[in-house]
Formats: sequence, structure tokens, C-alpha cells
Amino acid sequence: MPDETTHPAGADRRRAPRFNISMPVMVADAATGRSWPAVVDNISLGGVLLLLDTQLPAGARLVLHLPIAQDMTMRVEASLVRSSGVGEIGVAFVSLTDDELDRLADFLERRSAEQR
Repeated sequence: MPDETTHPAGADRRRAPRFNISMPVMVADAATGRSWPAVVDNISLGGVLLLLDTQLPAGARLVLHLPIAQDMTMRVEASLVRSSGVGEIGVAFVSLTDDELDRLADFLERRSAEQR
């Protein structure tokens, strides 16, 4: 029987908090360069849940173009970690530098504050 004190039922086991930020992004297949428009449903420093009309293979390597400022798009490498049959895909960010993590954290905090 699981220990309910360490992981209560329904507990979120993610390392980074999620931000419910909706914004359009471009997603590209890292191998082919083919790209599609998508919408961020929620995002954290570890990854993002995207709404995408295209089905992608499990484990696909992707490149996301996140608009983190009026005049700046951040290119982020990601890996598909889960998908649903209804157009939701979960991706984990891979190989973010400390500088990229800082820029992403600043962006998430600004956007979250704007939505309050």
C-alpha cells in the first residue's frame, strides 16, 4: 500500500510549478524541420503541455519557438513524453542552459503576474 503521507492521492509530483499560460507557439520536428502551430496550455521550467492538431510519434525530438518577449523568441529543444488522442502533447525540455532557464523563469513570472 502506498504511503499517503509522502504522496497523497492526486498529488502533483512535478519538480517545477506549472503556469496556466495560453499562447501560440511554433513546434518543429528536429529531424525533418517540418513545423506546426500549437497553443501552450500550461508550462513550467521542465516542460509544456501543448494543444496540437498533428499526431507525433512517441519520443519525437522537437524544437519549440517560445515568444518570451515582444521582440524575442526562445528556441527550446524538447522531447515528446506523452500524448493523447485529442491533440494534447506533453513535452520535456532538454539541455536548457542556466541563462535560458533564467530567461524562461523571468518570462513565466511576468506572464503569471499579468494574468492575476
